[in-house]
Parts: sequence; structure tokens; C-alpha cells
Amino acid sequence: MRYLIEHHTTLNFELPVFEQAVELRLLPREESYQKVLDFKIEVEPEAKLFHYLDAYGNHVHYFSEVPRHDRLQIRFRAEVENTLSNPFDYIPPSPQEERKEVERLLREQPRLNDFVLSVSEIVPPLASFASALPWPAYDPERELLAQLQEAMRWVAEHFTYLPGATEVHCPFRELLDKRSGVCQDFAHLLLAIVRHWGFPARYVMGYQHLAPDAETEVYPATHAWVEVYLPGRGWLGFDATQQLLANDGYIPVAVGRDSRDAAPQRGCYKGGGVGREPLVELRVVGQ
Repeated sequence: MRYLIEHHTTLNFELPVFEQAVELRLLPREESYQKVLDFKIEVEPEAKLFHYLDAYGNHVHYFSEVPRHDRLQIRFRAEVENTLSNPFDYIPPSPQEERKEVERLLREQPRLNDFVLSVSEIVPPLASFASALPWPAYDPERELLAQLQEAMRWVAEHFTYLPGATEVHCPFRELLDKRSGVCQDFAHLLLAIVRHWGFPARYVMGYQHLAPDAETEVYPATHAWVEVYLPGRGWLGFDATQQLLANDGYIPVAVGRDSRDAAPQRGCYKGGGVGREPLVELRVVGQ
């Protein structure tokens, strides 16, 4: 499937700011099933863009706006092809072999431990909250894929999707208290569960294409889900918000330990202006 993505962001400031430094993670990842055919980034006021790949292979564009300004506009446009039509297209090994394969992989590729051992207030060790809820338990006698699908259902049964319920990078404790959140929160919940089981799991920020007649409560914005490393398959996406496995309708942009690693935009500035809520326009069209 081919997609046209248009992502426009406007930042308005109450008073002029200066020496603003910005990082953007907007360009979709190059994967075996995903290819970027064309893209363009425009910034107003005009600035020179630079690029690097971060530690997790995400495309990062960055720039600085030195003169004073009270508005910053970022316009991103891309054409992307995604061919991941069937996420179930693989033969899983036995449950015993799954565990052995993951243990071998973590020994041979120690950087994968970032996605097992990472600790933060957003995705803390689940053992710290053992008494908060009857968390899903891993059964070593059963296939991982089925248990991951059950974990997604568990999240939806115990938490309510509610736009505006939490702020960005919501602490895990606050999420448990509210029992409601947005796609980022649902992804963090699933991350905590899967890492507690000892399997590599990473946060994914990206775009999702929804059919024009799709019934959904998700507002047009970047989306968040989780990728788990499944022996015999590799990284596979799980969307606890919409209870789906990622297919060619999911366009990964950035991955990381949690939402902080994969934020679409972040930065800093000097001046007395207070930043207002960004105005975001997003369009993902199938071609």
C-alpha cells in the first residue's frame, strides 16, 4: 500500500522567543516491508536542516531558529510504501524454543536489553506495582503470540481510552490512578507487561491509515503502539488501543524505550514567551 502523509505543526508563543533548537522525528523508518519514496520538510521562519540517525535507527532532523520569532511552522510531506499485509505470516517455534531463542539473542545482541531492562517513571518495573492489579502472567507452556493478544485485551478491559485524560509522558502511577488514558499510555502499559515477562518490547510512534468509513475514537494524530520481538518472526506490532496487530495500515516512524525516545518533536528556546498547545494537522491518504 502506498500513502501520502502530510503533517503540519504550528507553535505560537505569547511573547517572542529566540535561539530555539528543535529535533524532529517525522520521517518513517526504512524497514524490510517499508520504503520512503519521497519526502520534504519545510520550516518557517526558514532554517537550515541537518540530519542524523539516533541510537535506535530513527531519522532525526534538527535545526535552530536564532532570531526572535513568535510563531514556528513545520510542514512535512512524504510518500511511503508499506507491504506488511499479513502479520501472522510466520511459523512460531515451540514455547520452550521461544524462550531459548530470546535468551540467546540477548546474549549476542546486548543492546536489545534496552527493551527489556529499561526503567523510568513512564514504564517502571511491574513488580513495583504487583498489588495494584491482577496483571497478566506469562505461561512458559504456551505460545507468546496468543499471550500477547490476551495482554492487549486485558489492557482494554481494565483501562478506558479517553482523549485528554493524561498529559504527554504521563507517569505510570498517574495512569493507574485514573484507569484511563490515550494511545501512548496503552502502549506503556503493554510495554511494562511484556518486559516483566522478559521479552524485548519497544515503543513505536507512527502514523496509522484508517479507512474513510472506519468507526474510531482515535483523533487524527500520530499514533503509538508496541513492537515485541517474536522468535521466528522478528519485531511485530501490537496496538492495545485498537486491539490490532500492525499491518500495512501502520507506518512506524520512531522507536525507543518509551515515548520520550520517540517524540515527533522536542526542543528548547530562550525568551519570555510561554508555549501554547501546538496546532497539529495530519492527513494520511492511501494511494
